[in-house]
This record gives sequence, C-alpha cells and structure tokens, in this order.
Amino acid sequence: MKKTKGRSLFIFLFLLPSCLCFVLFYGYPIIQIIVTSFCKWDYTNLAHPEFLPSGHLMDNYKYIFTQYPYFWEALRNSLGWALVGVLIQVPLTLIVAIVLSKGLRFSHFARNVYIIPSVISSAAMGLIFLQLYNARYGPIQQIIHLFDPGFTDSVLLVRGVNFWAIVFAYVFFCGTTAMMLLGQIHGISPELYEAAKIDGATGWKREWYVTIPLVKPTIKTVTILAATSGFLLYNEVYFLTGGAAGTKSISFIIRELAITSTRTQYARANAIGLIQLLIGLLMVALINFVFGTTKQRKRGQTHEKG
Repeated sequence: MKKTKGRSLFIFLFLLPSCLCFVLFYGYPIIQIIVTSFCKWDYTNLAHPEFLPSGHLMDNYKYIFTQYPYFWEALRNSLGWALVGVLIQVPLTLIVAIVLSKGLRFSHFARNVYIIPSVISSAAMGLIFLQLYNARYGPIQQIIHLFDPGFTDSVLLVRGVNFWAIVFAYVFFCGTTAMMLLGQIHGISPELYEAAKIDGATGWKREWYVTIPLVKPTIKTVTILAATSGFLLYNEVYFLTGGAAGTKSISFIIRELAITSTRTQYARANAIGLIQLLIGLLMVALINFVFGTTKQRKRGQTHEKG
C-alpha cells in the first residue's frame, strides 16, 4: 500500500506542472472563448465585455450563420482541406515512410532532404510558393502557357483552381509525420516479416498485412494531425491569396473579424472560434471511431474463426 501511494504521489507531482500549464495556457483561454462568444465585445467596450441580454444571447451566432458573408465559404474550404489531408497527405506519408524503411541506396540522404520543408516555417513556404505562382515570371505560369498561351490570369485568383494551388503548397510536406511512421516501422520485429515471407506475403502484400496493421495507432495519430492541420490552415491562405477569390478559411476569418475589422469584433470572432473548436473535436472523435470500428471488426473476425 505504501509503495502504491508513493508511486501515485510521484505520478501526481510529475504531471502537476503540465496540468497547471494546460489549465493556464489552454483551459482558461477556451473558457474565455466560450463565455465571450455570448457577449458584446468590440471596439466600444474593449476592456469590459458584457453579456448580451437574455433574449439575445445567440445574436453573435445568428450573425455568423445568417449575415456574415464569408462563414460558409470558409467552413467549406476548411473542411475540404481537412479531407485532402486525410485522403492525400496520409497515404502519401505512409508510402514515403515504407519506401524509406527499405534502406535503399541514398535513403538516408532522401530522408534528410524530405524533412527540410518541415523545419522551415509555413510562412516562409507560403512566400516561396507565392513566387512559384507569380503571374509574370512564376514557373507554374510558364508551364500553363505551354498548353494555353492565352492564359493571362493568376492561378491564385481563379476560383476552384486556387483551392488546389493552396493544397499543393502544403500537402506534400509531411516530413515530421513520415518520420513518426518510419520510427514505428523500424520497431517491428524482423521475425514477423520472416514469418510473413514463409506464408507467401512478399512485396506490398507484406506491407499490407504486416506493416500497416502494426503501425495503425500511429496512422491514426497522423490522420488526426493531417485533418486538423488542414482544417486550421491559415498561413498558406494569408500569404498566397489573402483570402481572395473564395479561398477564406475559418482561421482566416477569425483574424479578419478580430484584427482586420475596424469594429474589432472579438465576440463574433470567438463565436467562430468555438465553432472551430467543436468541429475539430468532432473530427478527432470521428477518426477515433473509424479506427476503433476497424479494430473491433477485426477482433470479431478473429473470434469467429476461433
């Protein structure tokens, strides 16, 4: 009993600083966002936000849903970028990690090169892609001219096309998550691969039946990171288009209301922030449910065979 109590006390004291930091730097701001989203808080009362009258508590949300012209555009784009992260970035990350795990010639060099964009700020990458997409001298524009000499617009201002222009500015740069998966793959026992080889699982069959199932928890983590980073996309939007031509994101309009707006609409920005938080939590829960359902299904199949 004494050992158990001592161990519990040690764990509590070990986690206490992290818990205090979480409450101070995350918990308190989240509570403030929730509370002030039901307040009047703008340039007229910057230092003293006040609750809206009882019959008008939802006015900020009504404004966001029915009057603010960019909310639904931003929500559609943010969800689209989150979906792109799940459907394109995650499979790409997994393929890169599997290929690098093979130990092919120059794989160490390729790994170091691949991770370089991950240590460069997304703002800097946004500026680089801004030059690539430049309507006068950008290489992307020159390639388009080979197929359409009469094209004079900027790809960043063509609706629909600019969505994918922003996607290409971030979706291929997943060095950090690829290294996460690579570390897990290197941790798989070689004996499992030898057993799979005896059973006839070679080539990509080996990866499908051995590697992927064993790194599935990390794939789930990578999926959550890809979905949430796409949903929270901001720097690429800010530096490439400035939210023009239908490319606003949820994060971008929060800044637009709170900082760019002459009315400094903090309460309405926080209302969108709360919506963003709830959708983000829903996405995480959905991904956990999908991976959990897959695991349960496999357990059921194993049990039936038994």
